[in-house]
Amino acid sequence: MKEMNSINLKPSDYKQKGLYLVLPDFSVLELTKKNIAVKAKEFWKDPNKITPELKNAVDFQRCQFCPLKGKDEFCDAIRPIVPFLDIVDKYVSFDKVIAVYKGDEKDLVHVTETTIYKALTYVSLLSLMQYCQIGRQYWKYYFGIVPVEGGKEATNRMYLNMYWIYQGNKIEIDDMISSFVDQIRITSQNQVKRLNLICKNDAFMNAFVETQIVTEFLSMDIEGQLKKSLKEFEQSID
Repeated sequence: MKEMNSINLKPSDYKQKGLYLVLPDFSVLELTKKNIAVKAKEFWKDPNKITPELKNAVDFQRCQFCPLKGKDEFCDAIRPIVPFLDIVDKYVSFDKVIAVYKGDEKDLVHVTETTIYKALTYVSLLSLMQYCQIGRQYWKYYFGIVPVEGGKEATNRMYLNMYWIYQGNKIEIDDMISSFVDQIRITSQNQVKRLNLICKNDAFMNAFVETQIVTEFLSMDIEGQLKKSLKEFEQSID
């Protein structure tokens, strides 16, 4: 079989903002906002996808603090995930993929070879920070973060965004981080419980665990971690 890292990619093929995964069978999974909306609409129209038993399962319900708790609709955070379960469930967490991320820059794409669960952290971020009724208030802290970069780099950038937004006010930053980490911990754990009911493999579940780990870093001497990263960078250019 042809090695994944020998694939020829054309940046012009990735026009819409979002994540594209070149899977082990060389098919491409488009995780763009438009494709998520289309696939989700198709999924919810299919009565065979979510059974009545699943709809009523305790672990499938909205989080306790969700403003829409008690409503009949599905948890919003599950919407960018379920349309792609049939495809993702063909693979396990450590299967290799090529991840191509197209951000706001017109002529720039980011390409990396990674595991499928690490690549899917992009979808977990969308789920927890854009679709979740509670989590969407935190999306601004992810400004400028490239989803295919490492967790440490993402955490450092997140903290710098918070530092700028709160103008260096340590008390406000610490209070916000405490609230942010607590809520993401709960929502990501609840999401894993929902996925346990509908996933055959572990890729999506581990993606949410990875996202939770990244957010937990914020409460673990983040300034010390940032100083260490800067020192390592300085040493790398000596």
